[in-house]
Amino acid sequence: MALFGKGNSKEGKGQGAQPVRPVIGREAYCMACRERRPFSRCWMRVAPLTQCQCCGAAFENPAQLYAKNQPACPKCGELLEQPGFEYGLCDTCGSKHEVMAGTKPSLLPNRKQRAEMEKHGKSWSPH
Repeated sequence: MALFGKGNSKEGKGQGAQPVRPVIGREAYCMACRERRPFSRCWMRVAPLTQCQCCGAAFENPAQLYAKNQPACPKCGELLEQPGFEYGLCDTCGSKHEVMAGTKPSLLPNRKQRAEMEKHGKSWSPH
């Protein structure tokens, strides 16, 4: 993720740029670790995604995807970040969570976590 100094410096300047705004890190409950953990890498999604962060598929009509309650990539099933929402990565396990102030963090499972959930009937637990 180029936002945190990783990746190619030219990344994000092209057609697939995914605008985000860094926000102050925080401590929150991680659903994967099942403990309060630091989330030092946090950001706010400024605009809808136009390309999947997991598989790279370009969305022809992002508005149609975002019309759903929980938008997901039609190709790989990756849950999409909502504009105006804050997200963070757990410093311990790297799981992505929606970390809106005043609400309980909610896990946005990655591909590996979703595969594990499918094996166990959607009740995933790393333990």
